[in-house]
Amino acid sequence: MHRLPTIPKFSKSWEMFEYNLLFVRRLVDFVGLDFMIENYKFNWRTGSAVFFCVTVTSLSFYNMAFFYPDMYRICEVSVPLTLTLQNVVKLYYGYNHRHFYLETYDRIRQLHLKHQNHERNHEKLLLLIERIHVLTKLMTIVYFCGGLSYLFYPIFMHFYYHEWVLALALRIPFVDPDSTVGYSITSLFHLTLIIVGCTGISAADIVITLMVGSLIGFVDVFTNEMHELDQMLDSSERNEKCVREKVRSICLQHQHLIEYESDLDERYIVICFVQIFTSIAAIVIALFLVYTIQFIPGYVLVLAGFIQLFQLCVLGTILTVKNEQITEATYNLRWYLLEKSEQKCILQMLHKSQHFVEMSVGGFAPLNLETFVAIMNRIYTYFMMLIQFIEQEE
Repeated sequence: MHRLPTIPKFSKSWEMFEYNLLFVRRLVDFVGLDFMIENYKFNWRTGSAVFFCVTVTSLSFYNMAFFYPDMYRICEVSVPLTLTLQNVVKLYYGYNHRHFYLETYDRIRQLHLKHQNHERNHEKLLLLIERIHVLTKLMTIVYFCGGLSYLFYPIFMHFYYHEWVLALALRIPFVDPDSTVGYSITSLFHLTLIIVGCTGISAADIVITLMVGSLIGFVDVFTNEMHELDQMLDSSERNEKCVREKVRSICLQHQHLIEYESDLDERYIVICFVQIFTSIAAIVIALFLVYTIQFIPGYVLVLAGFIQLFQLCVLGTILTVKNEQITEATYNLRWYLLEKSEQKCILQMLHKSQHFVEMSVGGFAPLNLETFVAIMNRIYTYFMMLIQFIEQEE
């Protein structure tokens, strides 16, 4: 028996890109943010996503007051609140910058189409988009497992402890969850929140992975162009016209790379800041609940939070590494074999490469793996502070 392939085998990278984009569009369309639709407008699904974000935020503060001074319940309420704050920021910036996303998708598509007949470039682009697609599927699975853990929680508590508990610690005003009707209404509301929330977080994180990950393709194509120029300079039958055209093409590519990186940093600087700090809060609270009351959804929430943090820090590291690759490729080019006017272009490009753009946590710290390690240390510190506080209270 032949096993069915998990990913269709495409011969062209642009086909794989379209397939991956279709998967992304299905997620963003669910929350009403499919900007690929011609003449996109605010629709009822977008309104529903906004409604749920506002509702969860309002209910969170209402329930914190309702459960006070039960700190464990307040912590349970705080976890969905932190995740909702992520979605609020992503929804706001996604809608306001919808034209940017449409232009960026088209820019990435044109990259794949332009180099579909270039053997070396196409091979790298196809491998890259396949890896991005696998990564996006894994991220989606982990996030939805986090949502399923909340749905599994009341089932587990009922069959193991014979208790009826709610999936989320969010009570609806004037609805009694202790009654059969009230419990059913509240559970249905929680189910809707979990589905919408997981879809929104997955869609937003997949989009940034696709956009920053595609930078690898832009840089690999750029370095290949530099290598081809170097071969042209070393050729015994050197064609000056072809050399000039190649230099001009490389300079334009470099300019587009700088613009692409600047656009990414500008659009994601606030999103990264909010996501880093809300993920830290969610992880610390989930760890605390797991340690103190064996909160079952907390296990998967911790994993999902770590993935969110690691994803952003890896993407930031990729940006830095690829910028260094651009600088190295420019430095190693035998620019001294060019005409003086062309030498000036390459030297100016080298100068700009040494002042590259980095993704940051709100402009306060670079987003890289070193920052990830520092964040892990902070999480451990905050977690131990909470434990010591509880032990002192007891």
